[in-house]
Amino acid sequence: HGQVQTLLGAIGFAKGNDIWCPQEDRAGLDWKIAEQFPLHDRLPDRFKAVEPVLSAVDVVWMRRGAGELVALYEVEHTTSIYSGLLRFNDVHLVAPDIRPRFSIVANDARRSLFVRQLNRPTFQRSGLVELCAFMEYENVLDWHMRLKKGST
Repeated sequence: HGQVQTLLGAIGFAKGNDIWCPQEDRAGLDWKIAEQFPLHDRLPDRFKAVEPVLSAVDVVWMRRGAGELVALYEVEHTTSIYSGLLRFNDVHLVAPDIRPRFSIVANDARRSLFVRQLNRPTFQRSGLVELCAFMEYENVLDWHMRLKKGST
């Protein structure tokens, strides 16, 4: 979990974003696999209404210096995919004009569960189904390696 958070944070930082990870997860980040990047101390004020929800999202990318949400990632190794989708949905409903990328990150064996959960009526009606993607661990590692080699 911590390794995937570290890689996602490193990718986001390399792409020009400020990075948020929950305070309780920060000690578990693995600085042996990625160059250390600064972690943002606060979430954007615009999201005070869902701050308890947003602050629990595993990795948040914010446009550097602007406080604008760019991407949200939930790493769901053993935890409930549904709870990650609910967090995303809460953020989406509070600010539907903001269109960050929402991604559930897990092993491929959990992809079918992701599809079933995302197709529930609540996520269909809110529109989250159109905004959320599934990403495998291997894709995160490949993305990080490509960035280290200088290509996006």
